[in-house]
Order: sequence, then C-alpha cells, then structure tokens
Amino acid sequence: MRLDRLGQPFLVIGENIHATRVLKRTGRHAAELPDGTVGIGFDDAGEWRILPVHPALVAAKDYANGRIKHVASAIRWGLDGGEHAKTAAAYVRVMAARQEAAGANWLDLNVDEVSADSGTRAEAIAWLVSTVEGSAGVPVAIDSSDVAVIAAGVSASSQPRGPLLLNSASLERPEVLDVAAEAGCGVVLACSGTSGMPADADERVRNGIAIVELAVARQIPFDACFVDPLVLPVAVEPNAPAHVLEAARQLRAEYGPDIHLTAGLSNVSFGMPARRVLNDVFIDLAADAGIDSGIVDPVASDLRRVFRADRSSPSYRLAADLLLGRDPYGAAYMAAFRAGQLAEEG
Repeated sequence: MRLDRLGQPFLVIGENIHATRVLKRTGRHAAELPDGTVGIGFDDAGEWRILPVHPALVAAKDYANGRIKHVASAIRWGLDGGEHAKTAAAYVRVMAARQEAAGANWLDLNVDEVSADSGTRAEAIAWLVSTVEGSAGVPVAIDSSDVAVIAAGVSASSQPRGPLLLNSASLERPEVLDVAAEAGCGVVLACSGTSGMPADADERVRNGIAIVELAVARQIPFDACFVDPLVLPVAVEPNAPAHVLEAARQLRAEYGPDIHLTAGLSNVSFGMPARRVLNDVFIDLAADAGIDSGIVDPVASDLRRVFRADRSSPSYRLAADLLLGRDPYGAAYMAAFRAGQLAEEG
C-alpha cells in the first residue's frame, strides 16, 4: 500500500505485464544464446536464465526495428508448451514479483497483441492468469478490448488473492458490467461515450455518471467501481490532462469517498521526452484532484518518490505548467529538455 501526500491510500494497478511491452535488442536485458541469436535474460531467485525470442516475434517488424515484444514472446512460448514453456512462466512470474514488490495492489494483464484471433487471445489470457496467480500475492486485473477475452480470463481465475479487477466497461460495451457482476469483482468504468473519446471535462463527467448508474443497476457496489476519466497524451491533446483533473474533482464531489477514481496515468507522457518527470508530476497532481488509484508501472514510477517530490523544483514546475495548460504545446518544457534542465530526481 502506498500513501499520497495527505496520507491517503493510493492503489496501484501494475501495468507492465502487457503484450505491447518492448525491450531493446541491444539493451541490458538482451542476452546472446550459443547459436548467436538474442534472448531475454533475467534473474530468477539468483539464477540467471535466458528465454529465447519466440520465432513468431523474430519474424515481426518490431524485432527488425531493434525491439523485442518480450511479454508477447513469453506468452507465445507458454501457449506452445514444450521446452521453453517453463522458462516463459518463470519470466512472467519474475515480472509479477517485481511489480508486487514495488507496491502493486493488482497486476494488470493484457494479451491483445499476441494474436489477431479472439480464440487465441482467450487461450493466452487463460495461460497468463493461471501463471501469474500461481505465485502472486495480489490479485490480477484483466485488461482487454475484447469482452470474450475478459470473460475467458475471469473463467481461468480462481481469485486466490481477492477479487479480480476488470479493465474496462464503458457505455460502448456495458456487457463487461455483467461479467463483473456475475464474478463479484471490481471493474474499471471508462468515461468514453457511445461514439468515442470525450472532448472535455464535462463530457467525461456525464459519461462517468452514466456508466456508474449502469453499474449500480447491476448491484455492483461503489467500492468495486473504478471510474476512469481517460488520460490522453499531452503531446496529442494539450488540454487533455487538465480536463482529466477537472473531471476527477467533479466526480469526487459527486460521489465523495465511496467510489474509486483511476486512470492510465503514464499515458500522459507518450511522445514526450523525460517521460518519468511528466509521469511523476501527473500522478501527484492526479492524487490532489481526487484520483486514488492509477494504472502505472510502480517500478518506473516509485510512488514514495512521487509523493515526496519538491514541488518548487524547476523540473516539477515545468512539467506542471505543461500538464495544466500554462505552457501550451510545451515550448518552455522542450527548451528546458534541450538545455539539459529536466532533472529526474530521486
């Protein structure tokens, strides 16, 4: 459990066990195998192990561009069975243990990029859920854009460490609420509308209230609802971070402490330099606005560092100005980055 600046619990949905995640082929996690190919090196309780890159990923565009989709590779080996399946399971469990040790309250699992086939994705989430639940001390969150995959993950789970969290329901796909109600688990409620992303804070609030009403109608309790005002990258939509924070304040005023507010907080920094600075500051600003949980990588965003950051430091102020719309399009932020003035403290 991590506490914000006011000593209130800030719940962490650890986001890093996703099939989208990449490592550099020449990075510190890369390891050369005897045949000259590249594998993924990892420390498993003091034993150095290497997981080869799955052939399907070697043939992919990302690999040719110098990147390894390491989680997807592990999942593919797990589905194949055979000699590398146990190493793949160990790799996933090491990742889960790192997230848990860094403070994750749930481990968010996503397999969407493993395959274009829904049936294969369903098999993949079942393997991943059972693998992680075999050793983790915290429950899992099942994240997918495919309701059938979410349902398959729920079916595969024995919920040994407490209720699951489903990510996510929305006005476009309220059927996830039925899955959550039947399973008796928590659910992320996205503030998207029936035709896409919200334009501003008010639309986020309207959509949030509407999806909460649908959850309550299914007898999902408030404390199992995690309303997500949807973070967009500041590089794409300069006003979006401020809209998210304002929506959070309004939703907190509407529901008080009885409901959870969450968000994919690291989304804010996509496409920008010094991402850790932006992520840290946005998490801090989000907690001030009433957001009490985040879909973040707790290894990269150490919340003990986040909530003790010096708000008067130049780096913090530059990031806050960008995020709050006081530095439109980041002119000052980018100038500071080019001048080497954005220190990643802690």
